[in-house]
Amino acid sequence: MYKQHLLNCIEKEISICRRLFTKIPSDKMNFRPKEGVRSILELLQYLSFIGSAMPDYWLKEEEVDMNVYFGTCVSQAKTMTPDQFSSIMNEQILKIKTLFEQITEEDLIKKEVTYPWGSKAPLGEAIITTSIKWLSAYKLQLFLFIKLTDDQKLTTADAWVLSELGPM
Repeated sequence: MYKQHLLNCIEKEISICRRLFTKIPSDKMNFRPKEGVRSILELLQYLSFIGSAMPDYWLKEEEVDMNVYFGTCVSQAKTMTPDQFSSIMNEQILKIKTLFEQITEEDLIKKEVTYPWGSKAPLGEAIITTSIKWLSAYKLQLFLFIKLTDDQKLTTADAWVLSELGPM
């Protein structure tokens, strides 16, 4: 049950991101509020892998250096164009579902993993601290950037409740 709750949260965040994407004015992909802050396109690129990156890393069979792994994810994401975002987010949720098939309820509570910053936590807690929180945080940044670029009347519901309907 816990596993399904985590998966539901990740799916919901991705679905909201896909809906928010449809609200971005096409001429505003390179918008950034100031120098040194990610642009809308860069946020989309980051969102394209951040929900699955850590579970994928933690469940790898072979030992992989975290910095190398994450650097590869970032490099691959930088090639994504805006028209690929929805399909890549669909692929990300399929990847998450496949990863979750490898996890048991007991794994979520008893399997200890190491965060990129060095501390350890049970896998379930770590998924909340990374995948779910990161998707939520960058989704909200995207939401705010869209509000800054357009006169659309986005509301709190757009950030937390409204999601794209239909099959992924």
